[in-house]
Amino acid sequence: MMLNKFYFLTRYLFFTLLLPVFYSHAELIPVSDDALNNVSGQSGITLNAKVILGDESSFVFTNTLGKKKADATSAETSYFIVDNIQGELEMEGLALDLISDLKKSGKSALQWTLPKKITAKNLKTTGIYASSTESVDSASTFLLGVELNGELSLPANTKISLFVVD
Repeated sequence: MMLNKFYFLTRYLFFTLLLPVFYSHAELIPVSDDALNNVSGQSGITLNAKVILGDESSFVFTNTLGKKKADATSAETSYFIVDNIQGELEMEGLALDLISDLKKSGKSALQWTLPKKITAKNLKTTGIYASSTESVDSASTFLLGVELNGELSLPANTKISLFVVD
């Protein structure tokens, strides 16, 4: 049971950092060929994002032990629910880059630079639950509640590199 809680907590933290990416909105602006010809070395994106969540916002992660949801039995399906998320979460300097020769290894990698700063304003949830259903009910297991206010500054240029190994 402790391993399952750890698994769900790590998944929650991973998806919480990616949540702003899914809710981001951007305007497309036409760029001329001349301007594009002057661009070099651009192989990624840097995001500054602010997500404002209202009442009724929830996040549900479905674990089906590697099977497609339609093929998994109810015994093979579990849910991680962050219920009633409210408040604001702002990130500054989250970067995703494609590196073609990571440290001269000849391997390509996706390099994720953590945000320089994460600011939470009245960010809270009524609870984080493990459940056998897609919604919180009496059988759901309460894991923890969260309320965040303040700023988290991360060490400069904290990078995570993901690459294929033999």
